[in-house]
Amino acid sequence: MSYVSRADDGSLTYPLGEDPQGSLLYTAGGWMIAQLSTGDRGDLPTDDLFSGSDAERAEAFSSYLAYCGSYEVTANVVVHRVTMCSFPNWVGSEQTRHFEISGDRLVLRTPPIAVGGRLLVHEFLWQREEV
Repeated sequence: MSYVSRADDGSLTYPLGEDPQGSLLYTAGGWMIAQLSTGDRGDLPTDDLFSGSDAERAEAFSSYLAYCGSYEVTANVVVHRVTMCSFPNWVGSEQTRHFEISGDRLVLRTPPIAVGGRLLVHEFLWQREEV
């Protein structure tokens, strides 16, 4: 997968690095799960699931995004209705994505989002893999 943020001035950034990993699942029953992380995401230096310093947990959080909920498709738009998310302020939100499908590739794009005085479009490219 890839995750690119395109600004209205033409600049590109890679919020999870240039080699992110992730999975995206849509069920026939109308539920979806998305998970993304940096490609070089390391483990916390402990075997205790609830341990780790505040800095280590903050680093782990900054390198990972996951959310799930129901979805609806109309024309070339999919709306994700978020019920659980690693970003608490997304819970209860509707995340709109424009999509294109080409062979085994799915591209999802956000509408332009105002961030820091610029308009950004986040683009996610997913390559299908057989499970």
